[in-house]
Amino acid sequence: MTNSIEIKQASKAYQRKNQTPVQALDKLDLKAESGDFIAVLGPSGCGKSTLMLSAGGLLEVDSGQVVINGQDLSQLSSSQKAEFRAKNVAYVYQEFHLIPYLNVIDNVRIADLALGSGSEQKAEEILKKFGLAERAQHLPSELSVGEQQRVALSRAIYSGAKIILADEPTGNLDSENAETVLKALKDFTEEGGIVIMVTHDDRAVAYAAKKLSMSAGQWSA
Repeated sequence: MTNSIEIKQASKAYQRKNQTPVQALDKLDLKAESGDFIAVLGPSGCGKSTLMLSAGGLLEVDSGQVVINGQDLSQLSSSQKAEFRAKNVAYVYQEFHLIPYLNVIDNVRIADLALGSGSEQKAEEILKKFGLAERAQHLPSELSVGEQQRVALSRAIYSGAKIILADEPTGNLDSENAETVLKALKDFTEEGGIVIMVTHDDRAVAYAAKKLSMSAGQWSA
């Protein structure tokens, strides 16, 4: 199955009291398909975070469309959108967002725990791939920064989603851990996934096959 994400003429503005609205996205287009690894660059405030939130359906655009694997997200209810997103899109953040009172393997399997489903063996195999097998029963507070980011990436891959939206995934990492994360993202695209990554890190940019720069909610030259 070919995976795809297409953003068509997307606009999003934030209204501030008694001030001119901030146009975060301005008729922006973006298309990515299986195998694409895209780095999104640009200064703070140019719309990158809004793009990432909109691309995964966490934020509704004011106009335009976000279409993932042929599904227009605007046609889904909130609950349908959440279910669709869980199956198709995974986020990796600079801040990790691990659950502090759950151990590593349960953080990886977090989406399945409430349902009592999923595969512990699959989670163990992913953790082994990232050199975290011996950390499976540790809490996030017992891990290094690099290990926490690898757990967050393990969680994204475990989800089975074929689109990863990564927001500064190497921002807090040393060179060795950054290389581990970036290589894993590249491997993910080589296996048919899609990665769209916001970054200021030259190391990360070097891994991406395509670089796009944003300015004032639009692509810049």
